[in-house]
Amino acid sequence: MASTFIASLDFVRKEIVIYFDIPIFIMSIIGGCLNLIIFLSLKTFRQSSCAFYLTIKSAYDLGLTIESLLPYIMRWGFGTDWGLQSLFFCKIRNGMATVFQSGSITCLCLAVIDQYFATCSRVHWRKCCNIKLAHRLTAIFTIIWILQGIPYVVFYNHIISPSTNTTACEITNEKFNEYLIYGYYFTISNLLPFISIIFGFMAYYNARYLTHRTVPLIRHELDKQLTVMVLVQVLINFCTVLPFSTANMLKKITATSSDPIFQAKISFAASVTLSFYYLSCASPFYTYICVSQRFRQQLKYVLFEMHIKRYWQKRIIHNQIAVEITTNV
Repeated sequence: MASTFIASLDFVRKEIVIYFDIPIFIMSIIGGCLNLIIFLSLKTFRQSSCAFYLTIKSAYDLGLTIESLLPYIMRWGFGTDWGLQSLFFCKIRNGMATVFQSGSITCLCLAVIDQYFATCSRVHWRKCCNIKLAHRLTAIFTIIWILQGIPYVVFYNHIISPSTNTTACEITNEKFNEYLIYGYYFTISNLLPFISIIFGFMAYYNARYLTHRTVPLIRHELDKQLTVMVLVQVLINFCTVLPFSTANMLKKITATSSDPIFQAKISFAASVTLSFYYLSCASPFYTYICVSQRFRQQLKYVLFEMHIKRYWQKRIIHNQIAVEITTNV
């Protein structure tokens, strides 16, 4: 009976991967690339510290999608586990995943804090929003998360799972496992979303009164746009990161359980919350499109005016030159 129940959960998980995770993977790649194109193409965004954080977050989300979601799809959707085929991939995948995941959450948190300062009435708080500080903070936190990822590379190994009697890519150091449970999943992964949600609502409150301040019109519109974009994304992350962290914390706490049905339920719950967490990586571009009319106009301008139109103009000029050369010959 236990084996039948576990097999049914594995079948449902496979269906979720095929019909939910694969579309998320495609949406995430397309949306992440378009985000990078828009943020890097427009001077308005290139000079904004908040937009810089969102640009780096988009890069982190793309990295997590390719490095973590793709192997996950291959494992549970098509039965090909790259982590079991290669010990190096087992180690490096988990190390890079924590860097991308932590970096993405951190950049969103920094973006919403930046918008709170940008919409403050006090001038000295607004001075905290500058691109140089954004560069430094991003570099510092990236180094921190890379250092945190090193133990993943060291302590992840191939072991025989006591519950399933099969080879698995798991942590072999008890102290580091305790850090993941209480230091990372319980503290860091839950703390950053709470900080983001608090600053998000404070920034939204400030943005409502921007019209009463002597702020340039362009800056006023940009702050309103970024505040709404960031706040909605913070809400999505809050609803996806917390269940993911909780499920993974429970999975690691109960890893020594000898009940295969209980283990299968916990593993399935962690898998479902992971799929929704990947949704938060795919959602930013589509969130921005839905909540910001200005972003939709910027997308249209960047794609059609800056890139596609210029491409065809260059091609027409090239063809005209080729025709003139042929005629002269």
